Amino acid sequence: MENSQPNLQSETIDKNTIMQLMREIMEQEGRKIIAPMLEEKLLEKPKASRIYGEEWIVLQNRLLNAISNLDLNERRLIMFLSPLVRKEVDKDPHQQTFIVRVKDFQDEYEIKSKAYYRELENICNSLQHKTYEFWNFSANRKYKSKVKVTWITKGDYKDNQGEVHIDLHKDVIEMLTVFDKTNPFTKYERQMIIKLGCYGIILFELISSCLYQKDKSKTYTIEYLREKFNCVDSYPVISEFKRNVLDKAIADVEKHTPIRITYTQNKKGRVVTEIVFSFKDTSKTDKKLKDKTDKAIENNPKQVAIDTNVKLLSPKQADFFASKLANNQNFSSKFAKVGEDMQPFIERISSELQQDISQVIVYMPYLLESGFKQADS
Repeated sequence: MENSQPNLQSETIDKNTIMQLMREIMEQEGRKIIAPMLEEKLLEKPKASRIYGEEWIVLQNRLLNAISNLDLNERRLIMFLSPLVRKEVDKDPHQQTFIVRVKDFQDEYEIKSKAYYRELENICNSLQHKTYEFWNFSANRKYKSKVKVTWITKGDYKDNQGEVHIDLHKDVIEMLTVFDKTNPFTKYERQMIIKLGCYGIILFELISSCLYQKDKSKTYTIEYLREKFNCVDSYPVISEFKRNVLDKAIADVEKHTPIRITYTQNKKGRVVTEIVFSFKDTSKTDKKLKDKTDKAIENNPKQVAIDTNVKLLSPKQADFFASKLANNQNFSSKFAKVGEDMQPFIERISSELQQDISQVIVYMPYLLESGFKQADS
């Protein structure tokens, strides 16, 4: 008698086989679509312009340490391009042309000139013929290379538009956009260098690249510093080099930034071979001091008034400065009460300036900004 029961094992095998085949087909077909998407996602680099906003200058350390003979305005243009290049390359990784608006460049560095377009054109022309070289710190000399790379490969000048369209060398673009463990980099706020001279910018960048170190010191050879500051043939006597280059650079940096720098020298016999810079960022110290002062004002304003010689204002002074403060948008947005009209606001401030020493202390930064002098109180 034939077995009328279905072959369950055979059916099961057939179903499993079919399911496996279906999975394989789906996997193979899916891989064609999904795998490239995953690969693209995994290889996708974080947008540099999002990580570092437009207020930051960011560049690879090999570019920062490179030897170049750029003058002040040439150096400023390269730094000006830093956030601009990041932004445009994030939009298009193949972008090599970047638009610099003359007015933006002038505003950045507070340059007052009606004919600066021609000057910017000259800067671009000069950068098309200038090269940079990398420094071999272990050998204490420039790397030997027969290949010379210029900063700019092309400049297109748009007279009627007030723009310069600049083509950068691909290596320069890379050093302004690629930042990772294999390409160490330095970043600093662009406002820091606005008022610095050429020597000041060079020293500020060198020190900025070391600020993260626990040991706040950095040693450079005299040979490197002469090359870096483009003084190989200038100031042959070391005392002249220190006085005319290093000391002036330090004075410039300390005047316009929160970085404080001192240096000592290492010698071999009677010959100075190295300069050892020591440095600190006082902006962090200043913030701690401000926080401490704010807390002291909050806890014991009368004692702070005694310590700082702050006094109440006379009626005439109070009326005058209350009006100024009330019309200060930053002040009024912080201290005006909801629904408070201008005249009652002025009268309240005037009264506080005459009667409440703790409020005088709180208002003091705004008073000083408005022209008040503590000696007059």
